[in-house]
Amino acid sequence: MNLFRGDFPVFLLFLAISFFFWWSRTMSSNYETTLKVPVKVVGVPENVRVLTAADEYLTVSLEGKGTALLKSGRAKNKHSVSVNNSRFNMNQGHASLSTLILRDSVASMLPPSVAIRSIQPDSLTYTYALQHVMKVPVVYDGTIASADQFFMERIEFSPDSVQAMVLVSDTTVIAAYAGVDNLVLNADTLALDASIKPVPDVSFSPSDVRMTVISQQYTEKSLEVPVKGVNFPDGYMLKSFPSRAVVTFWVKMSEYDRVGARDFTVVVDYNDIAGRDVSKAELRLFSQPANVRNVRLQTRSVDYLIEVNHF
Repeated sequence: MNLFRGDFPVFLLFLAISFFFWWSRTMSSNYETTLKVPVKVVGVPENVRVLTAADEYLTVSLEGKGTALLKSGRAKNKHSVSVNNSRFNMNQGHASLSTLILRDSVASMLPPSVAIRSIQPDSLTYTYALQHVMKVPVVYDGTIASADQFFMERIEFSPDSVQAMVLVSDTTVIAAYAGVDNLVLNADTLALDASIKPVPDVSFSPSDVRMTVISQQYTEKSLEVPVKGVNFPDGYMLKSFPSRAVVTFWVKMSEYDRVGARDFTVVVDYNDIAGRDVSKAELRLFSQPANVRNVRLQTRSVDYLIEVNHF
């Protein structure tokens, strides 16, 4: 117990003082170390495509006192060197820059008392190819199935065009194709991300677009439409049995009540029966509204008579 009351606190004080003098002496001595500094190439023109990138780090050999080197080690997490592409020597697909040019940029990150002994690698290099840039429309390329009687109205892309960077100047790119395979329509509007499909030696920017599929739900409807005669000579009149034909079609649910028999024309063409000894006439769908699809004539033929009016 006497140790804790008297000698032990003195021992701790002595130990602390000894550590302080050792630390001060150690930190005031000169040392060598290495520091990895991130480096980034910026400002690469659009007509230059980087094929193999430059080194991402500079290995910097440093010399200085311990305290200064300690601060330098902390600096590596806060700083990086950015070098503009305009400083590179560009020559036939090979770009190079001596890292000596970056010495001042690295030094500005370090305490003044720290000296730079060397920087590795001795140069930053990358390979590139020239490309030309064109703007092309985005076109859908995929498969779409419908469920619950939904039918596609249109597809919209945002953006509706992208930049195509083409390596070979005579390569022709007419569109950027985007799509989602096995897409199923089950709502009025579907919005999703779609990737631009890859093309050899071509890169696209952006490589993803927002695709919106707008569809409508349809329902089936049937109507009885009067049968009319066309191309009949003057004084000739068609009498058909039945006088009406059943037409079945798909129509948007929102427009169900707007489509009526007046919007369709079902006819017997005189040219189909003239000079023929037949008792039945084939029906033709002569006109239909634009807002319906999958129109079918349920009544395919009719019996008929031709009335002749004598003047």
